[in-house]
Amino acid sequence: MQFAIECNTLKKQQICLVCNHSFEMGAARLIVCSNQGDSYGDVCPVCMARGGSWIGSQLRRIQGDGYLEERA
Repeated sequence: MQFAIECNTLKKQQICLVCNHSFEMGAARLIVCSNQGDSYGDVCPVCMARGGSWIGSQLRRIQGDGYLEERA
């Protein structure tokens, strides 16, 4: 699993991959990708503020539930 950061010019609503809450994307977006580069989804600013270790633990939890494989 990898993180990608991209510049964003669109102001649209997105659903956070980690917490499932709706958020408006800002100037940059944090995207969770498979090791092959397939996007699983975006991470909201609230989850980003909790830090990389916390995001990683949450992603391992939902990966164990099979949720990420369904999204790829």
